[in-house]
Amino acid sequence: MMQFTETVTRHAYRTTDEQVQGLRDVGWTDLQIAEGVYIIAKFAFFNRVADAFGIRSQGYGGPRPDWSDRED
Repeated sequence: MMQFTETVTRHAYRTTDEQVQGLRDVGWTDLQIAEGVYIIAKFAFFNRVADAFGIRSQGYGGPRPDWSDRED
């Protein structure tokens, strides 16, 4: 599930049927997989909103990266 989570977080369009089947093969149900995707998406949403509004980290996950000098 952690590898699947990373794929969904970084490049959701790259998830594959094989990844989903791999989760099924180790015991995850389709409902659990779907719920995982919903949770991953909610966290991505919250993080993007926080970033957009410049909400500073409360330190739970370590210091917030400084993206101000990054070129896109």
